[in-house]
Amino acid sequence: MNSASQLRQTIKLAWPISLQNMLVTLLSMIDVVMVGHLGNAAVASVGLGNRIQFVVLVIATGLSWGVGVLAAQYFGAGKSDKIRRSIQIASVIALLAFIPIAIGNFYFAETIILWASSDLEVIALGEVYLWITMPSLIFVALVLIVENALRSIGQVKLPLAFSFVAIVINIVLNYWLINGGFGIPALGVEGAAWATLLSRALHFVIIWAFLIKHRHLLAPKAGDLSLLANRSAWSQLFQLIWPMMVSFGIWSIGTFVYQLIYGQLGTEALAVMSLLSPIEGIFLSIFFGLASACSIMVGQKLGADAFAQAWQVAKSFFFICPLVAVGLGGAALLLEGLIFSPYENMSAQTLATAHQVFMLIALGAWLKVCNMTLALGVIRAGGDNKFCMITDIFGLWVVSIPLTFVAATIWQLPLIWVAMAAYSEEVVKLTLFSWRTFSKKWMRNLSAQAH
Repeated sequence: MNSASQLRQTIKLAWPISLQNMLVTLLSMIDVVMVGHLGNAAVASVGLGNRIQFVVLVIATGLSWGVGVLAAQYFGAGKSDKIRRSIQIASVIALLAFIPIAIGNFYFAETIILWASSDLEVIALGEVYLWITMPSLIFVALVLIVENALRSIGQVKLPLAFSFVAIVINIVLNYWLINGGFGIPALGVEGAAWATLLSRALHFVIIWAFLIKHRHLLAPKAGDLSLLANRSAWSQLFQLIWPMMVSFGIWSIGTFVYQLIYGQLGTEALAVMSLLSPIEGIFLSIFFGLASACSIMVGQKLGADAFAQAWQVAKSFFFICPLVAVGLGGAALLLEGLIFSPYENMSAQTLATAHQVFMLIALGAWLKVCNMTLALGVIRAGGDNKFCMITDIFGLWVVSIPLTFVAATIWQLPLIWVAMAAYSEEVVKLTLFSWRTFSKKWMRNLSAQAH
């Protein structure tokens, strides 16, 4: 594949994935923006609730990403019949994992929120928000699995279309239920929660109804239950996904611990990080699309035993992505006023602190982009998930979280310096991921192991 055709394929795969992930991030950002007029407590409670959900959601992402890795290699090897089996096994695992989490949430939501804030209003609002929204993650997990499979066979526009419909539904329901109308009283934060639950449930119904109606390759078919009897398929998928789910889960728990640390600095700091997290998420969504495109392209080459071509694709992504990140970070700084325009009704002090942290996010984005490209796009495309898991644990829990905790509670530094300490994780991970990438130990054909 020459450079021009590789660029065309990259753009073809990346832009719908990037745009879709921006929409998914917007889905949580919308709740924060649309309760902004209710004050810092509402913003902090919704932001904190979204962060808690993010911990669970990222575990589901690890599961779905494992399906995507296998689907890409099966597709490259011409074994598309095995993709549907992976979807079904992963869906059973998702149900077994997330139904107990949704039930447990009703008993432990208040306790978890109490770890992050002592503000009684934040606790009360956050508890209600979690009670309503946490069960929706069951729908999200099932949607993510089929979306990653669709992307891995090159059908990247379908998930984008479904996400667009879901976000429109969420916006309409948010405006209606938060502010009231048509016989419904203004529900505030509770309204935002109901809008999230309903839009996610409808997203699940729409995507599966479409696949079944059009008799899609990935749609369930008569006799599919027999596919679940293949023990070797369960074993292969489990061996691939467990390090990824643990890695994603430990990382997401770490991001929640960051939120707990920021919460020790007060409600204002919690509100600042709550409104900035979705903004950073939207920015990184662009590169999630590139990392996904890299994973699909590398995975398909590995599945076809084209190792030299897989390496060329990996190298090109490694050098291009951080350069693009630096450019877009500069553009974000130039558009700072526009980006913060939805939050003009918040206090001047909160916005001043938010502007400081935003500069750090824009200037440090290239570090996160490099790690995303290497871990998600390259190393995991060959199923080298245990190395990624160990690296994530070391960078986050051994280096970054202790340093951030000390900066916040012992040194009692301002929020900007505490946030900067958290970036030590990215420096450590970039060093280890770069070494692993150039060692080429991650290059494996997983489809050759399938039965």
